[in-house]
Amino acid sequence: MVNRWTMKRWLICGLGLVASVAMTTSAAVATEGDRPHATVVLVHGAWADSSSWSAVARELHGDGYRTAAPDLEMQSVAGDVAALRDTLDAIPGKKILVAHSYGGVVASGASAGRADVRALVFSAAFLPDEGDSIASLGVGFQPSGAFAHLAFTGAPFASPAYIAPDFFRQFFAQDLSPARAAQLNAAQHPLNFPIVTTPSGPVGWHELPSWYAVSGADLLIDPAQERSMAGRVGAHIVEYRGASHAGGITRFADRFTSLIERADRATGG
Repeated sequence: MVNRWTMKRWLICGLGLVASVAMTTSAAVATEGDRPHATVVLVHGAWADSSSWSAVARELHGDGYRTAAPDLEMQSVAGDVAALRDTLDAIPGKKILVAHSYGGVVASGASAGRADVRALVFSAAFLPDEGDSIASLGVGFQPSGAFAHLAFTGAPFASPAYIAPDFFRQFFAQDLSPARAAQLNAAQHPLNFPIVTTPSGPVGWHELPSWYAVSGADLLIDPAQERSMAGRVGAHIVEYRGASHAGGITRFADRFTSLIERADRATGG
């Protein structure tokens, strides 16, 4: 039988634990003026999954931010936009949407008409306006050599495809170590290729402030195209001169995290 003293000790310990958790949670989300950070929602791109954000997420957590990193199915633009909106609906408070590559299409669509999104932050991302597709955005710019090295799971150009593993590092992550590039390669998730020609619906960047990190050595998206898209949306632009397509969110993760936090500070009021 539990005696009265034992029960009293349990009660005191329990109250102390509750108080400790409450203080820790409060400290984790507090910023200047006791204003909470926005939750950072990280949207991965094609031929990747949410693990591609591991370095950025680690930096953000160290600075007291909460993050969410949903995995996209990449079967259709509409399906991914709807899934991201469901993720946003499930998170209370303000959010900052951060996107890489194809994730820029999804984040642009999911942010349309939302008052809970403070800002958009992009790394080497596609930025369509309504009616644009990934293919149409590339007109007039240098096409990627990676498209000659796609492995389709069904009919060519009509089924999901991934970058042939032997060519992944060359086009996706040439500035990373072989070991880190191999990790990203192993996490490849195929993109349903008809997404490339799917027109975008309404987008949120017309109303939301945006920040964009250009990957200056990108071999999947022409850096000139990245600068053009970022300029069209009126984004605050930085450039990582030696960054591959994945470099902005891996090798330059600390600098890109600082860009996200700058967006949070600039829109916190």
